Amino acid sequence: YTMNANGTLQTRLTRNPASDQFPSYSPSGNKIAFQSERDSNYEIYVMNANGTGAKRLTSDSAEDINPAWSPDGRKIAFVSARLGGDQVWVMNADGTHQKRLTSLGQNFVPSWSPSGKKIVFASSRDGNLEIYSMNSDGTHETNLTKNSAYDRNPCYSPNGRKIAFQSLRDGNSEIYRMPSSGGQQTNITKNPAYDDRPSWQPLR
Repeated sequence: YTMNANGTLQTRLTRNPASDQFPSYSPSGNKIAFQSERDSNYEIYVMNANGTGAKRLTSDSAEDINPAWSPDGRKIAFVSARLGGDQVWVMNADGTHQKRLTSLGQNFVPSWSPSGKKIVFASSRDGNLEIYSMNSDGTHETNLTKNSAYDRNPCYSPNGRKIAFQSLRDGNSEIYRMPSSGGQQTNITKNPAYDDRPSWQPLR
């Protein structure tokens, strides 16, 4: 579904009996990437912003999930279980040239920096989920959080200086903020309810 920012005009975009999840607008706003189970396992699809023209971009027996557009709209990062474990991959926006970027642990929810030079993601390679960053070609993987609790769902601020993420370190799921290079991590939600998947307002 799509809707206005104030909740009005909620409009159904997909009409398939299978599960469609994790929608992501292209930077231009004219396309939406999403994951769908309509072909028996999750694959990455793209469609026009009005729901027409859905096209499958990946076709593997393993699940492909968590699509994320690069800032220039030319590439899509995603997570694939092919070749052993959930790893971050990248492909052209038309589905060509699919390339694996990570090879360690289980990895989830990639997010591009505004410059397109970095990708931040969650990884279990150290025994629990932590936030990592890497260059967009997969080099220079860096652990940004070092906490025994679960950290996940990172995303860059519009100016690239901060990263928001979800953490269980206070006993329940809260949203935290830190510099994009790591460092001081600040709890910005303090509520006994479950807080998940932060998203930044675009710069205007």
